[in-house]
Amino acid sequence: MLYKLFQAVHSEAEFNKLLYLTFTEHERAMMLERWKIFDACDRGLTQRDVAKEVPCSIVTSTRGAKVYRQNKAIIQSFLERIRQE
Repeated sequence: MLYKLFQAVHSEAEFNKLLYLTFTEHERAMMLERWKIFDACDRGLTQRDVAKEVPCSIVTSTRGAKVYRQNKAIIQSFLERIRQE
């Protein structure tokens, strides 16, 4: 159901409304933070440098870096898509 819901979005404005309705402000911020961590990891930053750039705690950057390492190929494919825009 969630996949179909997100597929039904036709614009960035609609997408933002859907995110607003579906997730709390804190959850939305956490998702954005996670992708900023993935981007920084992909650019080769250390976890300490990631924490400074994002900004977030070292623990948060470490957790994000672990997920990045475990799923590097798929994360890179998504990052490539958004970097092309």
